[in-house]
Amino acid sequence: MKAEIEEAIMFWNAGEFRAPELFPFVRAGQKLLEATTALQLHSIQGLFRCQIEAASFLGRRFWDDLKLIETLKDSGEFADSFDVFANFWQNAASDYANEVGEFACIGAKLATETAGQVRKEAYTAVDDMAAATLAP
Repeated sequence: MKAEIEEAIMFWNAGEFRAPELFPFVRAGQKLLEATTALQLHSIQGLFRCQIEAASFLGRRFWDDLKLIETLKDSGEFADSFDVFANFWQNAASDYANEVGEFACIGAKLATETAGQVRKEAYTAVDDMAAATLAP
């Protein structure tokens, strides 16, 4: 009875699905899936880097906003308030310009890394095609 049940149940062995034993189109599909997954993971890493940078920047800017409110509350004269307000906006404009530069650097780094990953996958594909033509 136990043997009949074991025969009836199909057991999947991961080793049976290794690329060398499969048809060429399946190997190509596996390679495509691996390359696509690697590029998606790389994109997600870049997205997280951008989110971390944005959250850090906004945290700093919110603290500066809070300091502005406290300074305006504590200043007694209009001239002092105007100077504080003008200084705040000057610093804010500088901070936002610097942050745009940071995002540009992150984007450039992501593009460079993505190009490297695509180049690596292209070389792998060419090597696989060359090996397939040499195989008996």
